[in-house]
Amino acid sequence: MGLGYRRWVRANLLREEPGPILGESVLQRIWFEQLVRNPLSSLAGEDITLHHPGIWNHRAGPDFLRATFSMPDGRTLTGDVELHRHSSDWNAHEHSTNPAYQNVRLHVFWQADPVRCDPPDPRIRQVALEHQLSAPLTELISLFRSSPAEILTGEKPGRCHPLLLALPPEKLKEILEEAGWHRLRQRRSLAQARVVSLGYEQAVWVGLAEGLGFSENREPFASLARAVPIQKLLKIPDSVERAAVLYATAGLLPDPTRIKVSERALPLLKRIWDSWWRVREVWAPYILPAGSWRLGGARPNNSPYRRLAALVAISYPIVWQSFMESVRDGNVDGFLAILRSISDGFWDHHAGWDGRILSSSSKLVGTDRAVALLFQVLAPLAELTEPDLGERMESWPPGGDAGLLRSASVRLLGVPFPPADVRTHLAREGLLQIYKDFCRAKPCAECSMPAFLKVR
Repeated sequence: MGLGYRRWVRANLLREEPGPILGESVLQRIWFEQLVRNPLSSLAGEDITLHHPGIWNHRAGPDFLRATFSMPDGRTLTGDVELHRHSSDWNAHEHSTNPAYQNVRLHVFWQADPVRCDPPDPRIRQVALEHQLSAPLTELISLFRSSPAEILTGEKPGRCHPLLLALPPEKLKEILEEAGWHRLRQRRSLAQARVVSLGYEQAVWVGLAEGLGFSENREPFASLARAVPIQKLLKIPDSVERAAVLYATAGLLPDPTRIKVSERALPLLKRIWDSWWRVREVWAPYILPAGSWRLGGARPNNSPYRRLAALVAISYPIVWQSFMESVRDGNVDGFLAILRSISDGFWDHHAGWDGRILSSSSKLVGTDRAVALLFQVLAPLAELTEPDLGERMESWPPGGDAGLLRSASVRLLGVPFPPADVRTHLAREGLLQIYKDFCRAKPCAECSMPAFLKVR
């Protein structure tokens, strides 16, 4: 009966060739599931052994980030992966001129065009999947087994996740918190070096800006904080002028006489632009280079425009003084209260100068981001001994489960969020540190974490 049904399905439903409905989403799923022959053969005839497909990127940019693969000479390479239906789509989509694709090392597609189209970067290997699947395409589609959490996070469980979950909760918590302390000591060392070099207030300012930038815009925010030191900003009592300095120096202030913007944004933009026109000669040498920002991949609530508005509000002298006191004293309640209270009449409802309205009014710094800043700003810079800081951290909220934490949890624990009995703030950071030190550093097959866990 089973064999007869299989033959009937093959004859009536399955096709060996994909047909016109094959989309990039199907190719992405095949790549994520690693339902391809290994090693793969590139168009140049190189055998490429795939170790990890990379993290499935659901935002703007390459489809998969930080894939690992080996070349015939034994070198293990890491880079991003872009998938298309045809080899010519790389040039058609103008990826070569887009900085977001500068780390692509594999261009994977279903079919190569009759006229070969090579990316200009010789480091990019081209791979056609049409004849390199592990089974017929239509059968593979029926074999997709990734859970919704895996697809959402772009990660799959690694080799060590059964070992970690098999540990008693108190042992798992101990390992995660030990990694969390390692992460915190690294941050405290960097913070102290900044204090020596920049001064205490400027070190706090740079750390705050970095934390508001997330992973996508961490570097440009830090560059902006150095270009516009907090001591100079505190001498500007007018919020419109502070906004002018920050937005224009960031390179995120459009000229309303040349660029069309939303009618909703125009009144505010004109006021800021008029203020910038009066002080531009002082700050013009510090303007960040064009292309510094990643604007397409951020969620609307996390837009750099909104985060800049948060810096405008926090740099008001009275607010900044209270903020500094909360950091110096390790006052968690005061720290969170300040971040949660800052707002802006325009940016509470908008994500950009184009007038996009948020689905609902949103604070400039949400609760999850404010809690994350505890570890990024307050913990490294609080003037507390390590034992005192550790004692206080026991009562800190653990924070949210979005973004990188979900990826780390799926990879290391096989679930989209850590178990409740290990959900401390320090354990959360330890999970992220292990993910950074091990999962991102080497292919899963070469990772030493399983060996480490077996001797614990």
